[in-house]
Amino acid sequence: MLQRSQLRLTFEVGMTETGKPLYKNKTYTIKPNATESSLVSVAQALASLQSAPLVHVYRNDVHVLGE
Repeated sequence: MLQRSQLRLTFEVGMTETGKPLYKNKTYTIKPNATESSLVSVAQALASLQSAPLVHVYRNDVHVLGE
């Protein structure tokens, strides 16, 4: 059974001293029935409000097993 869904946006916010990218995640609770296309649209809209570039968009669904 699906318990909850989240949209996670990953932004590149800079570089470490050794030259590796530094990332920051922002996570939002979403409706479990949200479509992929609607989530991409939302992610693009939220990214346009940020100064850091959007690197990845993830959907995390949490399911309860064994009930």
